[in-house]
Amino acid sequence: MSVSGSAGTWRRARHAALAALALLPAACADFEPADGDVDGSSELFDATEVELGEAAEELSLPFAIDRLKSLTVTEVDIVSQFSLKDVLQQLVTQSGVPGLTPLTLFQRFMDTYREAPGLFSSVPHCDDTAANPNDVFPPPQPGETPTTGSINGWPVRCPRTVGQESASDPFSTTAGDNAYMATTLANRFDLAPPDGAHCGEYRIVFARKSGHPDFDAARPDQTSRRNFIIFEGRLPNPTPSLGRQGCRPIVEFWLNQSTPSKTVATRAAELKSFYFNGLPASGVGPVIHIDNYGHTPGPNNGQIRTNEFLLFQEAFDAWSLREYRLTHGTSGSPSLNVIPSFVKDNPSAKLFAPGISGDSRVTSFQGTVLPDMVERLAAADDVNRFAYPSALPDSMNAGESLMIPLQNNYLNAIGSGTSTLRTNIANKLTAMGSNLSGTAGNLSVDQIVGRAQSLACAGCHEPVDATNSPSSTLDVGLSDPFPTTLVFTHTSEKTEPVDPSNVNGPRRFILSTAVLDVFLPFREKVMTDFLLNNATLGFEKPGAWTSPQALLATHTGRVKEGIASLEVRTPSAFNEIVSSNFSTSGLTPVGNKIKLDLFVSKQQPNPSWVGNLEVLISIPSAGIHNQWAGNVVLNGLTRGAFNPVQFSQLPAATLTALNAAPSDVKLQFNFNVTANSGPYYMDNIRFEN
Repeated sequence: MSVSGSAGTWRRARHAALAALALLPAACADFEPADGDVDGSSELFDATEVELGEAAEELSLPFAIDRLKSLTVTEVDIVSQFSLKDVLQQLVTQSGVPGLTPLTLFQRFMDTYREAPGLFSSVPHCDDTAANPNDVFPPPQPGETPTTGSINGWPVRCPRTVGQESASDPFSTTAGDNAYMATTLANRFDLAPPDGAHCGEYRIVFARKSGHPDFDAARPDQTSRRNFIIFEGRLPNPTPSLGRQGCRPIVEFWLNQSTPSKTVATRAAELKSFYFNGLPASGVGPVIHIDNYGHTPGPNNGQIRTNEFLLFQEAFDAWSLREYRLTHGTSGSPSLNVIPSFVKDNPSAKLFAPGISGDSRVTSFQGTVLPDMVERLAAADDVNRFAYPSALPDSMNAGESLMIPLQNNYLNAIGSGTSTLRTNIANKLTAMGSNLSGTAGNLSVDQIVGRAQSLACAGCHEPVDATNSPSSTLDVGLSDPFPTTLVFTHTSEKTEPVDPSNVNGPRRFILSTAVLDVFLPFREKVMTDFLLNNATLGFEKPGAWTSPQALLATHTGRVKEGIASLEVRTPSAFNEIVSSNFSTSGLTPVGNKIKLDLFVSKQQPNPSWVGNLEVLISIPSAGIHNQWAGNVVLNGLTRGAFNPVQFSQLPAATLTALNAAPSDVKLQFNFNVTANSGPYYMDNIRFEN
């Protein structure tokens, strides 16, 4: 079943469709966690649980999310409506700087790659601060380009050939090899944090035309003349008081890009308006705004990034990824500058190396900073969820990200011998219950370091092992290695037919296997879960659950659905976990059993008795107060993994009350466990038959 129309009409249709589903025979629905069949004589028309789940999702969504319409757009007919000149012009206009032009802003930006004084003496240059030779790690090999400059106290290659762009005019013609073309629009709502501090990033990728394989097929050096400029605008939450739900107008805008009847021309116009004008009726400002690219430093602001391999006479040099902040003045004192910054979540390789003395950054990183991040690095079983628990100290982030020559190969830097950092990581893993074997459910030191490497820009764009061989893979402790890229890029200047059966029809720019097969499916699920699920029952809303005994935290690593679970640390033997009031409006028809995904830690002081978990339900408006709704014994659950658990069938009167869509429903889970066991992780509460 499909429902056409906007996200608004979809919500009304969804209620009607679910009501129709409720009319199906009631005798057929009692799934146990391991059941594959439906009990009852009607067999619900011989449907399996999986088919029912798919049917429910079809009923819940207005139409299928098309990943290449609602998540990443590369159709030439759409992205060609975006020009680098227009983006820079909007930023210049917003700045109010008299006489500033898009060309001058671009040239000043590129001049930062030159040695001082460059062509613009007032901009930062890559050698303004000389590199400390002891920070170049690993030490340069014979014939390597010398590293003379630094950013954020860490070495960067200086100068870079891309600095020659400061003397060129990419806007003089759209056909020149120094012109830029938009290749990708990216919806990164998945980056919006649980507290809704912002609504994620909305990116535009521009590529230099000299990298296009069709631009000049006879030129043998085409693959070494590539430059990408990525504008990664981070949108403020238009209604911060609503938390992440304040971002709903933005998510619904992207959902509606998948409307089956919407033409390419309409989508192009809507996307361009979103980036340049925002969603004024919903209070959402334009993505392209001088405040959205890191003007204010900190983790809740965007950035501009570059990924370049622009060579002319050089026989060889490295791909370089760098990060910039767009800063501006005030109306009384206007200015606009693209300032080189450190690359976030990108520690320098030297920090991993053994035998370094006399550098407080190394001592701190190896002694406390990275070991304290091991639990979060180890928590995820999905590459999309790899993350540090908090921002790395600024002083430890490198000035650029390279994989060749090994500047971001942390596995190569740490080596295979005994070291302080290896010991500290191993101790953390042992405390978590890992036997360091690298087998399923356990992680080795190298796999933790591999996860850190995958978070660095170069590690994500060129996932290789310690040997740095292009044919190697990056082992991150999952059943599959880190997914493959397009050799240091995830987007390309190459195109393919939108419809493979029509090779002469419209075309789109190619994306990496990692994006298509790994990143986009995850982003689709985040978007779907946000639109369909209850934030309180999904533990997506910080502060929605409280406890007088347990220590609670939002956790974004060990997650079953959405982007967060509830971490429960149990210093006491008895721990009440209580929800805020929530409504079942939008959840009806409500099922007759409460179900939950529960992660039971391997850390059990009394391995022979884990404990039990009970649930109480209150609906004061229906006269229901702390009604016992079931108990689950934890001993039989798999430790170190999420377990689907279900509680006793709800009384008929309670089920009737829930289906009346009250707004004062409250759940209370009681952990009766050994004190200081855990942590436990709770996710994805649902009412199911």
